[in-house]
Amino acid sequence: MFIELDGLLRKVPAEYHPSGTLVGRMVTARAFYAESRFGECPVPVPMPLHRPAPRTDRKLIVIDNLGEQWVMGFTIQYKQFICRITSFYSTAGA
Repeated sequence: MFIELDGLLRKVPAEYHPSGTLVGRMVTARAFYAESRFGECPVPVPMPLHRPAPRTDRKLIVIDNLGEQWVMGFTIQYKQFICRITSFYSTAGA
């Protein structure tokens, strides 16, 4: 799936979860940099995606290879910390 973040467009693998704790959601590969209130997340993190609501900002919507719409999620849990995705991992610090 193609995701644009801070003006950069990249193709990021993503997987749909038909069952389990993430049922009905899409999760990308670990391709993003994130920070918590305690500092940087030391490893790349995945981005959670969910179905858009009627009033979702169009800038947050991405389309998968089947033409389905998904909303980018910027909050992720890493271990016991809540982190905020800020950029693609390879661009961190650039």
